[in-house]
Amino acid sequence: MKRVRRRSRKTAARSRMDPAIRAYLAKIERFRAGREPVALMRTGPARFARAVSGLTKAQMRRRPAPGKWSILEILGHLHDTEVVYGWRWRLMAAEPGCLIQGYDQAKWARDLKHRNANAKRLLEQIGAMRQGTLDFLARVPRRKWKGRYGHHTERGRETLERSVRQIAGHDENHLAQIRGIRKKYGW
Repeated sequence: MKRVRRRSRKTAARSRMDPAIRAYLAKIERFRAGREPVALMRTGPARFARAVSGLTKAQMRRRPAPGKWSILEILGHLHDTEVVYGWRWRLMAAEPGCLIQGYDQAKWARDLKHRNANAKRLLEQIGAMRQGTLDFLARVPRRKWKGRYGHHTERGRETLERSVRQIAGHDENHLAQIRGIRKKYGW
């Protein structure tokens, strides 16, 4: 009788993940480049502020190409990220195994009119929310981060540990986008 080899749940979930999402996660991990995620996250808000320092609102509203976000839209997205991930991480910590709903970030950027936001207020709010999230993370022992998880509607099982690493890389990705826009226009 032939033995049928079963795939683990982890392998099965990974194989069901959309290849574009898998590629995006790998890209984000490359941006983090093995650096300690909480340390990167701690410096993120100040680095966002430095990255946009001296720019006018008109410059921050300018899109680098059709269908690409302006600097203001990137800042709005970073603001959304603080709200979404602050919630997700608290949910994972308090209710392991919870459902984590994905969202359409492009729709949020468009429908929440990030391109018309106030950059100074966004940066202040990002900083305050990030500090609150870092304070919360400090109360959850790191040894428990792998056991605190949720089931993401697009990415499958996602641990608190993996998600924190992703956001550290996510910050780096968007900083690179902002620098790229500045470089493109010579700002």
